Amino acid sequence: MNSTRDRAADFYRRLPPWTVPVLLIVLVVLAGNAMYVLRLANNNPISWTAGISHHLCRVTCGRPAIDPNVGFITQSLGHQAALDVLHGHFPWWNYFEGLGQPLAGEMQSAALFPLTLLFALSSGLLWFHVSLEVIAGISTYFLARRLSLPVFFATFAGMLFALNGTYAWLGNAVLNPVAFLPMLLLGIEMIIDSGPSASKRGWYIAAIALALSIYAGFPEVAYFDGLFGGAWAVVRIFSVPGAQRPRVLRRLGLGGLIGVVLALPSLVPFYDFMKVAFLGGHTAAVDGLVRLPKEAISSFFDPYVFGTIFSSTNVNSVWGEIGGYFGASICVLAITGLFGPRLRTLRVFLALWTLAGLAGSLDLLHSRVIWNLIPLVGTSSFPRYIMPSCEMAVVVLAALGLADFTLSTRAKRLFTSSTVLMVLVLLWCVNYARPFNKGVVLSNKARIIFIGLDLLPFIALGLLLVLGRLHKFKVTPLLIALVVVGESLLLFFVPTAESPKQITIDYAPIHFLQKHQGEERFLDFAVLYPNWGTEFGLNSLSSIDLPYPKSFKNYIEQRLYPGLTPGNQFVIKGGLYGVEKQEGELAKHFQNYENASLKFLLIPSSVVLSPALTKLGVTQVFRDALATIYQLPHPRGLFSTSSSSCTVQSTNDNVANVNCPTSGATLLRTELSMNGWKATVNGKPVTITTVEGVYQQITVPKGPSVVEFSFYPAHERYALLLGFLGGLFLIGSFVDERRPFVRRRGRHQA
Repeated sequence: MNSTRDRAADFYRRLPPWTVPVLLIVLVVLAGNAMYVLRLANNNPISWTAGISHHLCRVTCGRPAIDPNVGFITQSLGHQAALDVLHGHFPWWNYFEGLGQPLAGEMQSAALFPLTLLFALSSGLLWFHVSLEVIAGISTYFLARRLSLPVFFATFAGMLFALNGTYAWLGNAVLNPVAFLPMLLLGIEMIIDSGPSASKRGWYIAAIALALSIYAGFPEVAYFDGLFGGAWAVVRIFSVPGAQRPRVLRRLGLGGLIGVVLALPSLVPFYDFMKVAFLGGHTAAVDGLVRLPKEAISSFFDPYVFGTIFSSTNVNSVWGEIGGYFGASICVLAITGLFGPRLRTLRVFLALWTLAGLAGSLDLLHSRVIWNLIPLVGTSSFPRYIMPSCEMAVVVLAALGLADFTLSTRAKRLFTSSTVLMVLVLLWCVNYARPFNKGVVLSNKARIIFIGLDLLPFIALGLLLVLGRLHKFKVTPLLIALVVVGESLLLFFVPTAESPKQITIDYAPIHFLQKHQGEERFLDFAVLYPNWGTEFGLNSLSSIDLPYPKSFKNYIEQRLYPGLTPGNQFVIKGGLYGVEKQEGELAKHFQNYENASLKFLLIPSSVVLSPALTKLGVTQVFRDALATIYQLPHPRGLFSTSSSSCTVQSTNDNVANVNCPTSGATLLRTELSMNGWKATVNGKPVTITTVEGVYQQITVPKGPSVVEFSFYPAHERYALLLGFLGGLFLIGSFVDERRPFVRRRGRHQA
């Protein structure tokens, strides 16, 4: 028995010291996603971002995330990117969206991000998010350890950031780069610590974190996180002796430079697409003025004071712009942590950044004007994208505050005062929210649940008040940590419980289109919303994205649906009215739709087809209880020639066999024309011209010919080369730095 116990103890001692903290962080993340992991709920966003499924719910069917782009883009385009890579293709182009458009250059798909491969799995979205949350938590743990926090408090910090409000609420690609913010800060701290050493340079983690945050697919969030990291570095550089600062600054600059170089394969396609893209509201005149309404203040501290996500139409503007929350109990510790003596300058910076971020989000005292002086800030959705860095600041302060509580009598008194202050803040939040909650109709079960959500932060603060009086006990810090992590876990858990417990997708119309569509397209009428066609390998003329091809936007406004807004959403809006309006536009511009290779209409079976379309020859070819499919009489093929005497056969979207009895004929391809497309005829390059503002056209010779098209971002070869060289430089520098350690270790072992 003793020998078994000794072997177990010896095995435990051999484990790295971070093993248990990492396992605890992973377990907390799994607990937060337990409804999905245990299959008690289904997180497939098709249930609320498309109309092709039926679902069952426990109490009410709510929205498990704020942004529907988790379905339109994250899931559907991520799935396509993963399939492209697994089939040996670079994910440069998406053939299934609109007239086709860049996939990697679209950026939000995170097409070149390694974790995107998870979307090849049936539950890929779940494990994609879980992986990001785990990375965020573990990186925060190591950051806290680098700040000299003991293991317990570092684990506490890692758990909190893994369960942050951005991860709980948003769902779409906005949250992807957040995982690499603590990794970036960790890299900066490693560089700061490397100041005394000429050999240990420590910039590698910062470079890798910066590159991954860009590959993760949401450059605006990566930019705001980079601003936070830059400000953190400026604050921390003053802790370095003056003689060592030039060395540290060089390493910070090198880490930033190599990080950008490593990310060039993702940045270059994005930049090339941006030059010809419509960017929607991302202008200083629009985004530079966007702010949260004042009632959003309550949601930062009491996240469900207005109910669950979009459950109250009285506060839609709050949900439309907010990017996360803090929670009440974590704020108690953050306030406590602000006044500790160690890392004094860093603590003040974290508090000021959080206050400035909230002030800019709410435009208090017109502070947004000051933020907009920073390049590119005025063209981004500031209230949403600043929140991850504010949450990071609060988590670090909270971990420092809990550590102070164990060491300082003054911190214990401050802890109690902060708890009382937060109780008063919560009372104000509830009172302020009362008028906005009037008139919201709830079922009895939902009302009970919402009452529980209202009580949750008060219960947490009540427990903290009690524990503050028991500060003499050694177990008190552990109990405080359990309360704060427990509240964060329950707050994180709420949206997952809003997901349906069962989803039944109506695959019959999908399978019909997969069998009969060929290379032509279908138009959605609020059944298989954009870009869900991409998920199932279906060419959909409908599309929604940002950035969006400007030429296609112009074509829609001029030839397909004049007056449609916004310009990046070719979708059905407004329920039955929107369907009828789209039918009318289709009838008015019928020939243009057929010329866009539109073959099928996917319409809810509850809708009676417009007589105008029936007169034009539109016929029903499929029907079930949910959807009806209609076929247009004469859709133009993906490939067509100017001469009726030519024959065209295509084997896929990129290859056509053409046979023309005379010379001078042209081949038209209804794929979006864009810089980066190349064509060959019998292996010889030919010039692609743009017709009707969007389509591709080439000249074909007399006789049989094989025409091949290929898309490659214009400057990607240089980007891949530079990225490869940057990777070699990083690896070589790391190996060179480790060599003295290896030699010393070898001599010691000898």
